[in-house]
Amino acid sequence: MLYLPGDKIVITERIHVLPTDQYDPAIMEAFRGSGFYNDNKNLGEFLTDTAVFDLKTKQFQMIDYIPKVEEVGKNQGYAFCMGHSHLADGSILGAGGDQFWWHTYKGVNMTSDGRRDVRVWTEESNTWTSVAKMPPGPNGNNTFSGRWYPTVITLPDEKAMILGGHTVYYDPAQPLANNPTYEMYHPDTKQLDPPKEVEMLKKTFPINMYPMAHVLPKSGKVWFVAGHESASVDLKTGVETAGPALPQDGVLGRSFPFAASNFLTPLTYRNNYESTFFTCGGVDSTNGKRDGDQPYANCPTCPATDKCYHINPENPTQWTIEKMPLARSQPLAVNLPNMKVALIGGTGRGHQGGNAGTPYNFDPVNKVVIFDPFKPTGDAQRWAVAAEAKIARQYHATAVLRTDGSIVTGGGDVQNFADINSDPYEMRLEVYSPPYMFIPNRPSLQLEAVPKAITYGQTFVVPFAGDVGPSIMSVTMVRYSTVTHTLNTDQRVVELKITKYGKNKLLVESPPDANVAVPGPWMLWAVDNRGAPVMEAATVSLRASNPKEDAAWDEKDTVKPDQATLDAQSGITPAGSGALRLGGFAAASSLIAGAVAALLL
Repeated sequence: MLYLPGDKIVITERIHVLPTDQYDPAIMEAFRGSGFYNDNKNLGEFLTDTAVFDLKTKQFQMIDYIPKVEEVGKNQGYAFCMGHSHLADGSILGAGGDQFWWHTYKGVNMTSDGRRDVRVWTEESNTWTSVAKMPPGPNGNNTFSGRWYPTVITLPDEKAMILGGHTVYYDPAQPLANNPTYEMYHPDTKQLDPPKEVEMLKKTFPINMYPMAHVLPKSGKVWFVAGHESASVDLKTGVETAGPALPQDGVLGRSFPFAASNFLTPLTYRNNYESTFFTCGGVDSTNGKRDGDQPYANCPTCPATDKCYHINPENPTQWTIEKMPLARSQPLAVNLPNMKVALIGGTGRGHQGGNAGTPYNFDPVNKVVIFDPFKPTGDAQRWAVAAEAKIARQYHATAVLRTDGSIVTGGGDVQNFADINSDPYEMRLEVYSPPYMFIPNRPSLQLEAVPKAITYGQTFVVPFAGDVGPSIMSVTMVRYSTVTHTLNTDQRVVELKITKYGKNKLLVESPPDANVAVPGPWMLWAVDNRGAPVMEAATVSLRASNPKEDAAWDEKDTVKPDQATLDAQSGITPAGSGALRLGGFAAASSLIAGAVAALLL
């Protein structure tokens, strides 16, 4: 799921095909007769895996981009299973994908192999456009080539790193399936640098797909986690430094198919942008029977873990463990404008993997948990159980923050975990409203007066529609995001320094550099001393190349912040912050009746 300005999402799902790795004759016969593996019912005259959904109008549009000519489709197209990230100019880079061959649609056999494809989505084109090709496989053989389940991350210099993945649909016993490299995409020239090897990805094969990756705010290095291992790469020298391994405590490697969530804690000037990396949830192998002795053996009976592991990635010495209130495998983590984190979805048993109709994950965990990184370990409000979703979000589920402060969730194809003959495709979206959305009289930005583009180290005015300036506790920026398989490399939240208070405005400083806040589209938020964010975030482009125009400020406009604001900023829990309110989910049926399934790989 890719979130776009204008409150739209790009959603991508697998082409519906009968599972090929299910050999139980009775189940196969039931599948053939069910009709659930027919093509998506919302398709029209063309075959596609991608649609745009407008969350305001509740309308969707199928996107016609898969090549019709087989010779072209052999090296281009199918974006399912790709990695993705917002680029500095607001476009989205998608790299890698999957392949399907001779799929018949409306009497025409179609083929598309997107594993080597590098494609870009722009607001103007409203489609995927192929811009580059990754190298072919060994000796030019494309059987093992490109990337399936790679990670893409935008870098401080506006390039994008395409990292890891496998060269073919899951074949964990085949060494040629590993692609333990990264390559750089240059948006200005649309060229790729030659791949460079990553020792950590060689070491962790095959549990190394969709490696977690974050730009570190102080050093600018890229921090990786895959399987049980961690490492960082210095982008200037290319030197890779191994970090400490995660504890061998029975929790399986944190990458597909045993994936955990991950996030960076908020980056704030108050602690000189110290970062903490968290990976939460996953699969506990100590109380389940695995399907073999291999490190990649499935364990659909294994329970989820309630453990979180965190570390300072700039100076990684030792992992610290703490527990969540609910155990969950494959949860989704969403950064919120109040600098908390929502953990959504996942399962209580099993893990990712399997085709639609053949799940390896069961016992959905539908209650949201809100994590407050500013509460000390052991505080009852550090981890708070919140509202319960109506729709299970399991393998292939997605969740992103919207500009109104809510979270839209979607996807999860193996939804027939309870009945093998039921429909495996989840076709509904659901919206979670965090507790802050129930605080009355939330402040509002004067959206038309917010700068559309800013650069680093710039002062600018945040204007409000009302005299609420003295009540504002914090101003934050949350990056527009893209998510798949519990992975959201775009996601981070940065607190801005408030230098002046006015009756209906603030003077703030933008992030100091691109290590702290990588370039691209960001949501600008303000949160008052009750914990209420503005009704609608502004969308701001942040780039080094944007003109630097420091705002003028008349000292006659300066006022003092409210005492409640000062108290909130010093760490006192905001009164009326809704800490005891659960939040709520909107009824799914009212949101996207008949829309395309929100399934993203």
